[in-house]
Amino acid sequence: MNLSELEKLVWQYRRLLVLLVVVVVVQLFELVLLHYKYNIFTGGFLQPFHYESVGERSEFIFISLWFDLVFFGFFSIAWFFVADRLNKHGIYIYYIFSVLSLLIMGGWLGLKFKVLSYFNDTLNFLILQNLGGGNIKDSLLYASNEITLVASIVCIVVVLFVISYQFLKKFKYEKSFPINKRQRIEFYVVLLMVVISTPLVTMYVGNNEFLRYGIVKKTSFYVISSALDMMSDVDLDGYGSFSFPRDQRIFDANIFPGALDIPGNGVDEDGFLGDAKLPEIRKDGFFDIVPKQGKHVLLIVLESARADSLDKKIKGRYVTPALRRLALKGTVIKDAYSHTGYTTTSLKAIFNRSLIGERKNNLLGFLQKSGYQRSIISGQDESFGAVAEETGMKEDGVYLFDARVGIEDRVYVSKESGSLRLSEERIIEQFKKRINELDFTKPQFIYLNLQAAHFPYSHPKMTKYLVKEFIHRSDINSENKQKVNDTYWNAIASADWAVGEVITMFEKRQLMNNTTVVIIGDHGESLFDDGFLGHGHAINDTQTKIPLIINDKNIQVNQVFGQTDVAEIIVRSALSLENHWLDQGKQVFQVVGSLADPSLIAHVGLGGVRTVFDFRSEQLFFSEEKKWLTYKKAILSPDYKERTVRLLRDWEDLRWNAHQIKNKPH
Repeated sequence: MNLSELEKLVWQYRRLLVLLVVVVVVQLFELVLLHYKYNIFTGGFLQPFHYESVGERSEFIFISLWFDLVFFGFFSIAWFFVADRLNKHGIYIYYIFSVLSLLIMGGWLGLKFKVLSYFNDTLNFLILQNLGGGNIKDSLLYASNEITLVASIVCIVVVLFVISYQFLKKFKYEKSFPINKRQRIEFYVVLLMVVISTPLVTMYVGNNEFLRYGIVKKTSFYVISSALDMMSDVDLDGYGSFSFPRDQRIFDANIFPGALDIPGNGVDEDGFLGDAKLPEIRKDGFFDIVPKQGKHVLLIVLESARADSLDKKIKGRYVTPALRRLALKGTVIKDAYSHTGYTTTSLKAIFNRSLIGERKNNLLGFLQKSGYQRSIISGQDESFGAVAEETGMKEDGVYLFDARVGIEDRVYVSKESGSLRLSEERIIEQFKKRINELDFTKPQFIYLNLQAAHFPYSHPKMTKYLVKEFIHRSDINSENKQKVNDTYWNAIASADWAVGEVITMFEKRQLMNNTTVVIIGDHGESLFDDGFLGHGHAINDTQTKIPLIINDKNIQVNQVFGQTDVAEIIVRSALSLENHWLDQGKQVFQVVGSLADPSLIAHVGLGGVRTVFDFRSEQLFFSEEKKWLTYKKAILSPDYKERTVRLLRDWEDLRWNAHQIKNKPH
């Protein structure tokens, strides 16, 4: 075959060849990114599946190519249909299709995997919104640097595209090789056959948990299966027959995965454990405490403080000497956890003692009944995520100074609620001012929120305690893991300095013997040590285990501790009541997402033993054995059934109680 014949053959099947080129390039690019992120061909940390044998890899790649072919096939049909109607057949038509396809998909994959290089694959818009305190605008700002980076690259590519387009318009291949209607029909027939087969292939993937694990991470599969799912959602409950988990009752809008299971109606709406049971009324020791005056209370919440902060050393020097001095004089609760990994929900759990929006007998309300004066001094905007409104910080008689009040002293230019922060020095300045105004012959409650360790772990006014230079926001990535760690621990040292200043002021006034001091983190922080960065998107110790220190030696703790327990331990210490916490079977409930729409839920007990349920795959993870089981297998297993039932019942109970509170007549 001479060059002319080859040229003729290429032009004859140009549409199919262009489509295949796009599919292969995207496939290679996405497979590299998938392997880089998930190690899908070699296996990774706590990964349930990977594709190791030739057969497994071949099947995965073939299915992956299939969905890319369908995905870009739809785009090509629309593109060439319009081109034919406009009588456009030059080489530039195929070039534009190729570049546009690769530009859009490349930009999307670049943004997706840049963001996921910080997080894990539980990340979705709901989680970003939670990280943004429930504010959509703040949630988008959270990933603004990644969006800006990808947008800049896209702009450069667009400029190059325009230049090359003008050059290619000079070629007139359609005159040498005119359009053949038969070739056009063949192209459409091939795509039509693939499209008709796709629902069956999608259903096959959905029924194969091993194959599904990797394929669901493909953009083309996600889009196509979601579209098929939407078309098969006959009862309009948001679930169809093609995404996993599937709707088992396609004609009943009340039954679908994750539906609110109404207790006692004989119907299993959510598909777990049969019909839900009415939640048991659990004894709440806080309700038995009679409000009265006691010791002063100083509650300090440290933003993004990890549980290992107490023992961390940099170059032989402890990062948190002030916290350590306090710990030596009191009690350190070693198994303390956040419930959600988000700032706003963690603060509400601490103050309201609840995960379901309930304020009945919350901390600030109890202290008011007990005759305490209440002062709030916060380095963040406490209207962020409606914390101030929902915890009682804005009620009459409460002194409130936060980053919104002190907005002129913010450390960043932005005035957005999620970006407002005050330096540790500014918080201490305000604390000194407030402490001089207080009458300590009356019981005082003082709450301080220190934002030092908030991402990106530094601000222009922060003191360099442990580093010479902070890592720049744009340089935060896994390759710079050590610099990220150094900057973070410097931030923790800055928070520790502020704690030390506060304790010193109390000591100078000889108030420490009559004060309950509690230091707690709102959540932990992954620093690429477990492959992730940040918080709120994984259930593990780095993101959810927190420091909890109380300057009271008369506390016995031999159980796991959640943030909803903190108010009671504070009050019992301040009122010199029995403070024994010895329920070794206690579990702390954790969630990624929301109760109504979770990605993950978990129970964590003593020693960090966890049971995790992934709603997207309906699999459970048992941490002590690093073992994954499907829900159907776990519920039948003598070893794991009890843990599975307990976790899912706890979730159903919380959802039902939240529903009852939301719909309670006012």
